[in-house]
Amino acid sequence: MPVKYSTKLKNFKSITLNQLNATASFLKRIDRKFLLNTKQFSSILDELKENFNVLEINGKKVFNYDNVYMDTPDYLFYNQHQNKLASRTKVRTRYYVDSNIAFFEYKQKNDWITNKYRYEFPASEHGFMTRGKKRFFDWVWQSSYTWEKAPDISPAIKTTYKRITMVSKKWDERITIDFDIKALDLRKKNAETVDLKNLVIVESKSMKENCEILKTMENHKIEKAHSCSKYSLWVVYSGIAEKYDTFRETMEKIKEIRMETIKNTNRVTSLNSVTKNITKEITKLPEFRLNCKKCVAEMIKFSHIREIKLV
Repeated sequence: MPVKYSTKLKNFKSITLNQLNATASFLKRIDRKFLLNTKQFSSILDELKENFNVLEINGKKVFNYDNVYMDTPDYLFYNQHQNKLASRTKVRTRYYVDSNIAFFEYKQKNDWITNKYRYEFPASEHGFMTRGKKRFFDWVWQSSYTWEKAPDISPAIKTTYKRITMVSKKWDERITIDFDIKALDLRKKNAETVDLKNLVIVESKSMKENCEILKTMENHKIEKAHSCSKYSLWVVYSGIAEKYDTFRETMEKIKEIRMETIKNTNRVTSLNSVTKNITKEITKLPEFRLNCKKCVAEMIKFSHIREIKLV
């Protein structure tokens, strides 16, 4: 985790996992997502401490997540979202790495309301279907789709990320902040991991229409993301999806955020190159060989200012 996040989180009041589960599990809720770059998130983090407490477990406030999403062979769950069906499904196994705990989770969205069902299973069974998971999936599916026969599902996409969890001081809203996000296509041989650098996904879970995080984002002119299912986006990025019109706007926003990372990396590389070259040339001069540290420092400083102006 970036040091700046760690330092700022020290200023938050902490809550325990028992408090979170007892008062703010929100298995039925309205989900809202926001896409930020790391700089934007850092700028609003200080403001959140006025209205939110942060989850802390064994001295940690940032936790590692490992998800494996399940789908049918023809990606039914992805296509439900792509085709904008009012009723759609998401299924995954989630492994809480730091706690060594795993859950099978079934999320059913109907219009704007999301219902979440889950049960705990041994962490060693994370990432694949078992008889127990199949029975649980079949039961929830048939309850959701009027006893329609449940389809066969298998692992499709793996995602990992770091998460900060906060709860409003009124206990009526929970937000999650995900960063250092990576995804992998599990059905493609020798697939490469997709690394979404510089992207922060903030998600609000609440039954309130005018929640606190919405007010904060509006103050910073950050719009709510539309069609921002992490699973569906990973399917698109993996090149699996034949159609992805529903997610085009969100993908353009993520592309913009990723390009900022490339620009910043190129700028730092350019500055380092200039610094190295100037230092090399100065140290060749006889008049600077005896005591050149101060001169080199001044020239490096000058080169940074000059380089930035030229970019």
